[in-house]
Amino acid sequence: MIRPMRITIAQYSLSGCEGCALRLLNIITSNEKLIDHIELVSSRVMGIPEVRQADVAFVDGSVLRDNEEEFLMEIRSKSRILVALGTCSIMGGLNALRELYTVAELEEQVYGMKLNIGHLDSAKPLDSIVKVDYIIPGCPPPTWEIEEFLLCLLLGKEFRLTDRTVCFECTSQGLPCLLERGEVCFGPVIRGGCNAICPKYGIPCWGCRGIVEEYGMERLIENLRKHNVSPERVKEYIRIFLLKTKLRTLMR
Repeated sequence: MIRPMRITIAQYSLSGCEGCALRLLNIITSNEKLIDHIELVSSRVMGIPEVRQADVAFVDGSVLRDNEEEFLMEIRSKSRILVALGTCSIMGGLNALRELYTVAELEEQVYGMKLNIGHLDSAKPLDSIVKVDYIIPGCPPPTWEIEEFLLCLLLGKEFRLTDRTVCFECTSQGLPCLLERGEVCFGPVIRGGCNAICPKYGIPCWGCRGIVEEYGMERLIENLRKHNVSPERVKEYIRIFLLKTKLRTLMR
């Protein structure tokens, strides 16, 4: 019988909604299989804001403010393993919408006044600044996947993301194909693991879990055109999660 080890975990948030952080913390504090084997040594949400030495650091959000690069490098220097948690940390996510507007425009729309927040020109994923050891994608990542990752760490087992697509998960559940209805759905090339939760409720997949490269984006574009989905509509939905991907160039 494999006995789980005990590990120290730190949780940090950069620019983002902290939904991924809350899901992680809820799992750590409520899962009986995990709680006795994990020591949470840092988390602003839990009242421990300092950057501390840890076996594993989970970082959500993206680098969007001018002080966050240095913060992230300090986290990296004090962590044996660094995990990018959620879409924003892995590929910019919703924060990448920042690149479509000037800071002045956003400040006026959101606050109605000019502020001196010190935003960068773009939303940077973690791996553009530091070495990332693992990614757990999603907005937020599914509970089961975070739990599996933590159990793999404790048991010394290898963790791997699924290579199945959202489209596979839709088909296996017998869900109607939204692409065939003319909807903008990126399911054929987006990493599964979410159990196709959005298509299950009639919402097309917009790509929060990122692209499985080997499935071929060219084929997705071909399918979109086959179902008379206009490039303009695709570009609109790409902005939500996939602004920084090659899909933009394919739709020119």
